[in-house]
Amino acid sequence: MENNKRMIFSNQGHSLRLRQTEPEDAPTLLGAYQDESFIRLYHSNNIPLTQEQLANRLAEQDPVELGFVEFMIEHKKYGAIGVAVLGDYSPVHKRAEYLIGLFEEKHRSRGYGTEASLLVLDLAFNIYHLHKIYTYVYDYNKLSQKNTLKFGFKQEGILEEHHYLVQEKRFVNLYVNGMTEARFRNNEKIRRYSLRLLGRDVTQAYEVIELSSDNQLPNEMGKNFLEGWLAQH
Repeated sequence: MENNKRMIFSNQGHSLRLRQTEPEDAPTLLGAYQDESFIRLYHSNNIPLTQEQLANRLAEQDPVELGFVEFMIEHKKYGAIGVAVLGDYSPVHKRAEYLIGLFEEKHRSRGYGTEASLLVLDLAFNIYHLHKIYTYVYDYNKLSQKNTLKFGFKQEGILEEHHYLVQEKRFVNLYVNGMTEARFRNNEKIRRYSLRLLGRDVTQAYEVIELSSDNQLPNEMGKNFLEGWLAQH
């Protein structure tokens, strides 16, 4: 990740918007972290924080420095419905871990997870130019693993008894799933999903538009760009 001022930390779909979390999100996130049914699927053994501690953490977060960016998933009607993360970023290997969780069960079967994942993958491969993203899924979260593979990730292995559940005092396996850039670019299902849910094909790398000699977009190109931009806002 390059200089923070040059990075994009938001994205927009038909129903959802991603944006970087901020201190004002502390009450929402705290409520989610204290919900055992959510945190058990999202990030078990999460370290408890007060609302003030969480707000301070959000105020100090620097994605470029930390190699970690957290997104609030906002629905145009329901507001904040979940959170997504790209973390453990490695500039050498150009990879990051992907994590997503929807706060309420009623939102987990309506395609919002798919749309949010498309927005994150769009940023990961087309804006941040990652080579690979990967995800870990608890072995008891069968639905998440099924949806991860259905979306286009490839199961790369199982880490046996790799994670200890403190509350339940037992070890669980982790599924390891990966998505390389080549797999992303050639995934017909992701292409169809993105056209339907985002209105654009995110599997295609963004074209670099060269400016004319007077540093203006050519007239016809400028007109098409403006019309496309207005259609999305």
